[in-house]
Amino acid sequence: MTILRNEYPRPEFVRQDWLTLNGEWLFEFDDRNCGLVEDWINKQRNFTKKIIVPFSFQSKLSGIGDPAIHRVIWYRREFEVPSAWLGRQIKLNFGAVDYFTSVWVNGKFIGANQGGYVPFSFDITDYLIKGENQLVIRIFDDETPNHPRGKQTAKKETWACWYTRVSGIWQSVWLEPVAKNHLKTIKILPDLDQGEVAIRFQLSNCTENTRIQFKVLFKGEKVSEAETSINREFGYFADSVSMPEQVFKLTIPDIQPWSPENPNLYDLEIRIKEAEQAVDEVRTYFGMRKISVERGRICLNNKPYYLRMVLDQGIWNDGLYTPNSINELKKDVEMTKAFGFNGARKHQKIEDPYYYYFCDKLGLLVWSEMPSCYGFDETMIQSSTAEWQRAINRDYSHPCIMAWVPVNESWGVVQLLNSVNSEVYRRVVAYLETMYHLTKSLDDSRLAISNDGWQHAATDVITIHDYSQDAEELAGNYGHFKEDRHAASFLAGLPIILPGYEYQGQPIMISEFGGVKVIEQGSFGWGYGDAASTYPEMGERIQKLIRTIQTEAEICGYCYTQLTDTEQEVNGLMNAQRVPKLATNKFAEIFSAK
Repeated sequence: MTILRNEYPRPEFVRQDWLTLNGEWLFEFDDRNCGLVEDWINKQRNFTKKIIVPFSFQSKLSGIGDPAIHRVIWYRREFEVPSAWLGRQIKLNFGAVDYFTSVWVNGKFIGANQGGYVPFSFDITDYLIKGENQLVIRIFDDETPNHPRGKQTAKKETWACWYTRVSGIWQSVWLEPVAKNHLKTIKILPDLDQGEVAIRFQLSNCTENTRIQFKVLFKGEKVSEAETSINREFGYFADSVSMPEQVFKLTIPDIQPWSPENPNLYDLEIRIKEAEQAVDEVRTYFGMRKISVERGRICLNNKPYYLRMVLDQGIWNDGLYTPNSINELKKDVEMTKAFGFNGARKHQKIEDPYYYYFCDKLGLLVWSEMPSCYGFDETMIQSSTAEWQRAINRDYSHPCIMAWVPVNESWGVVQLLNSVNSEVYRRVVAYLETMYHLTKSLDDSRLAISNDGWQHAATDVITIHDYSQDAEELAGNYGHFKEDRHAASFLAGLPIILPGYEYQGQPIMISEFGGVKVIEQGSFGWGYGDAASTYPEMGERIQKLIRTIQTEAEICGYCYTQLTDTEQEVNGLMNAQRVPKLATNKFAEIFSAK
């Protein structure tokens, strides 16, 4: 059978040898939660369904398409390891699985993972047998509000702007052989001003003979190369140890900066060597660009840069979180640019790595946003902070990402509505502060917006959400905000800046607005405010709103809601099938104007 999504899953960290496990698996719902007691791990258990991985069981592309609540699900398949991989460690990799995953190989428990949006892997070498091996996976995903859900409904049905649940495997699964001493992680930090790039890397192990080689190419031509031994300062207890992260800097001559207008990328080849023999080779890439703030303006490569962004939810009718091809991700980026935008806010989803790859390649700035929890307690704090760190680490090297957004519209921290003197209010404010400073401690080279929309504590950008459908009303709301930065000036009725915090000259953006629904789509469908009568009227309303925003000198950009219709939310510039509601050049005329 033809395997959908059979591309190499990790475009920013490529190895030559790998084996996809995407395709048809055996599958079973476990609504009685009896699988562990009844030993479903045993290969004699008869699984009655089949599913196409990597599509969640709720999606049509999975072959099941069941939107009902099933909290416990099981997967099983067999695989053989290529004989050419003999002598190497075998990694079992998962792109993303929602939410709590337990894994067995040949009846032996391998490990577990908690988190729905980030990758994880296991070394399964010692559990393999010659010939056919069995892989069994159990996944638990319930409606609890204290783990990251994003826009997945916790109700039986979809409603307003919350959509079909996504449970289980929704990104690729694959095997990969590696040497004992291999590259574990890499983070690339460009320094445009100094003309160099810092490469932060971690090896699995090393010996006194281990060396690492870097080669940088631009359009196929070598521009920089270096080789160095490994600092074994922390490894004197043994000949071969797990090493902490290390940093190596390379000078980049005649820099070709990256921007949406000129998305110049450098290729980076990394080779791990033992006694002059290569034992691991990884290919990646980077862009030389700088994100900064100067005098209340967001700057790209040391120049003020007006952001024209669109909100993108990353949901498809047939695959939900997972499109049937990476070309669908590429098309979304291409259409975003064709409509006149220079950036996108990927909303409430840590997207497939190929989305960021195409933004890097084609030139589109991105705000990366943590999927929200909806209940504040210790479990929520632990789950959100842990997964957010892993999301930042996964996507650190993408030049397209310019901002991190750990919290949206006070979701999960609604106790900000409590009295400022209450204990829980102080705790949720501390949580906002923690998420901001945690983000900056992991990556100080990008912007961090601690609570996008309103009720800001520490933040690099003051962001505002206002779905006024009348341009004059939007202008009036912003006028009140200019007079009193703490006033509840906008439609949400909440202050943009929390009590006890002051406006400190940060850039100001309208990071959600518009959301215009068109009545031509019928009475069914959700949107913001009164619907426009026709698509041309929709375009006229959008244009008036944008021109109003652009007349405010201190506003440095906007993000329009939204790129596509998403299930019952029908306020996209395109419908759910990605068909534009107005001519592409008409949207470009509206959004590309400065």
